[in-house]
Amino acid sequence: MLSKIVSSLAVIVLITGCATSTKTGEGRKGDESIEKQRTIELAPTQKEVLLRKAKNYQQNGDYANALINIVRAEKAEGDEALNDEISQFKNNLIENLNSRAIDAVMAVEIGKGLDVPLEYMVFYMEGEVIYPVFNFPVAFEVRKGEAQITGRSFTDSNGVAACEVIKVEALDENEVLVRAGVSLEIEGEIFTIQKLQIDFTLHYQSVKEQTISFVTYESNIDRVVQSSTSGKQIEQVFIKNGFSVVHGMNETNRELFVGATSGDASALHVYKEKLDSRLIAFTYIESVFSSKVSESFYFARAKIILDIVDASTNKVVFNSVIEDVKGAGSTEEKAWTKAINEATGEFIERLKNEISSLEIE
Repeated sequence: MLSKIVSSLAVIVLITGCATSTKTGEGRKGDESIEKQRTIELAPTQKEVLLRKAKNYQQNGDYANALINIVRAEKAEGDEALNDEISQFKNNLIENLNSRAIDAVMAVEIGKGLDVPLEYMVFYMEGEVIYPVFNFPVAFEVRKGEAQITGRSFTDSNGVAACEVIKVEALDENEVLVRAGVSLEIEGEIFTIQKLQIDFTLHYQSVKEQTISFVTYESNIDRVVQSSTSGKQIEQVFIKNGFSVVHGMNETNRELFVGATSGDASALHVYKEKLDSRLIAFTYIESVFSSKVSESFYFARAKIILDIVDASTNKVVFNSVIEDVKGAGSTEEKAWTKAINEATGEFIERLKNEISSLEIE
């Protein structure tokens, strides 16, 4: 009897143990499955990652990487529910991106290059605030005519990409057309933004087809009325030889005048903005009282300098000087007037020959 009871208890214990063991095993498998499923659900999709990166780059002002990541997000696998947000982000980003050409129209000559590069600027606008877009790849391409250029560049910290025009080889309808635009290679495909494309027009223009602005500085001859006419007489020589002349100004700021004639960029910029001319002719007319021979007899001498400066390159492209022309008169004014008139006449005779073949090199 006792042995039967023990046997029965043993069976119960074994059954209970087996049941507990089986239940525990099933529980572990179930937990692992739930944990695995939970991990998959919480893992970010590729679309989510790229969208998040694009937003971070935009917040940090890195619009190039923001654009790259949002374009990649469009094509990536993942939650399709994000497509609208991705599309809206991309459209807003592109809408706020803008570009402009610095000096979009420039004069060129066949067989020569440009002293200054073509400059293309990319910027991002938030309301009225402008942020330069740095590290954007920009492609420059000759679309019309023939020219050797440096084709690719990146925008710098000011958002500007530069292209050197090494040599103009041939014109088409008297011009060369160079197109600049953002060009991104994303996963083997070229991505461009039409609205950011800008055309530079390089057209042939001889110096005689360009406008020359005259600035006249008169020294030590304030009381001589004819002095103001001397500059105009010199202008007329250019007009008669086929040049387009804009009347400039009689300059009273000696420091600015001297700075500009010596090629100072900031001084030249002031004149360029005032006169809206690439070429500026600086005429310096000076009369220096030389000697008083008697109470009614005076000597004076005059000096005239003409510099034509290319304001876009800060280079003197033409220079002519005449000095030590003497004049005499019964008063200082008459002596000054005579000296200036004589110098102007001699200067004009020289200019007739010199400017007939004047060209910017």
